[in-house]
Amino acid sequence: MIATPDHMHAPIALASMDLGKGVYVQKPLTWSIDEARQLARRAKDTKVATQMGNQGHSLDDARTAVEYLSTGAIGEVREIHVWTDRPVGFWPQGVPRPQVSAEPLDSLKWDQKGVDTRLAAAMAGNYPIPDTLSWDLFLGVGPNVPYHPIYHPFNWRGWIDWGCGAIGDMGAHLLDVSMWGRDLGLPTSIETVSTPFNGASFPTATLTFYEFAARGSMPPVKLTWYDGGLMPRKPEELGQEELIKEGGALLIGSKGKLMYNTYGAHPRLLPQSLQDSVGKPPQKLPRIPNESHEMNWVNAIKNKTEACCPFEYSAKLTETMLLGVVSLKAGKKIEYDAANMRVTNVPAANEFFSRQYRTGW
Repeated sequence: MIATPDHMHAPIALASMDLGKGVYVQKPLTWSIDEARQLARRAKDTKVATQMGNQGHSLDDARTAVEYLSTGAIGEVREIHVWTDRPVGFWPQGVPRPQVSAEPLDSLKWDQKGVDTRLAAAMAGNYPIPDTLSWDLFLGVGPNVPYHPIYHPFNWRGWIDWGCGAIGDMGAHLLDVSMWGRDLGLPTSIETVSTPFNGASFPTATLTFYEFAARGSMPPVKLTWYDGGLMPRKPEELGQEELIKEGGALLIGSKGKLMYNTYGAHPRLLPQSLQDSVGKPPQKLPRIPNESHEMNWVNAIKNKTEACCPFEYSAKLTETMLLGVVSLKAGKKIEYDAANMRVTNVPAANEFFSRQYRTGW
């Protein structure tokens, strides 16, 4: 079970699979798209039991949401909105790289709005590596960055070197049901717009616009991702009820709408009259005993069942999330050739699909 920061998921998982060990990797599956593809290939070759830690995939509610969609309860879906409140209040983003300063703290000038004095203090001075921390081991395959308490513990998620920002943190919990229930596959175009981005720390807030092609009889879909406090417009069918501020999704169909919370929880149809007439959809998907994502994987290792969210699926979900990061780094809308893992209109963006590992790693 791999629960390191994002940038070390792939090397550890690949080494484990080479030893014939089943692997459970917390979300996002990997730091880069190339790594996600590598894990999917290695899982196929080794045939070990694999699972990504997006626990909602095992919940009855998420499966009910997928069944609403598969039975056509809301008709054709062409528009999806997905949002999270991260990173607001969880870790800092949109902050500059810390600079070493010999000045006393009270002489430092700090005029960035919305940054408190604790963060200002963290941006000044040299910091010894704590005795309890192996900084070299933490850095792993990532670049050689001097230790600073603004990075670790936990805040690493907001820094490009180690994390994947808000979409990496919550995308797997929020995009999953929509991608699963509508069999979206990989997007054909991606555009991310954001608050100021300094190239080191993820922006405070982003909007990512995805376009997915038609699949069989299902029409093309436009999906919008919101984070950092940005939210879609509240559907009029909610009346006085508010959108779930911590995170959720809204799928707009030709017959009605489906809304669910983070992890696919509490799926419901809009308007209420549609919910009343449809009721609960027929159960078509198997249920996971005790809704335990971890034990589902353990039982797959024991050949008692199949893992419900193996790398075959979760690598594509991760790739979709990380394409939002690629578009952010490119600073432009990108057109994507998924079969060849290539951006066709912005050649420079292809450098963001992988990176050179640090020497020795």
